[in-house]
Amino acid sequence: MILIICTTRDPHRQAEALRAALGVTLRGARVEVAVTLPLLTPLAQRAADTLCSFGHVIGVDPAEAIDRATAVEVWT
Repeated sequence: MILIICTTRDPHRQAEALRAALGVTLRGARVEVAVTLPLLTPLAQRAADTLCSFGHVIGVDPAEAIDRATAVEVWT
């Protein structure tokens, strides 16, 4: 599993991080995203909804998820 940690409160950067998480799934990877909720833009919400519809997890606790991760990507 790849853990994406998104700590930014910049709306565009947050949306970019979630879109990047979608991109990671195109290689067949399982993704969990640690992001501060609520999501700040409709684009971020659509990306999160798409990830969830494919069975990926949004809003995980990074301290808990890091033990399961094979790789971590951080967006600040």
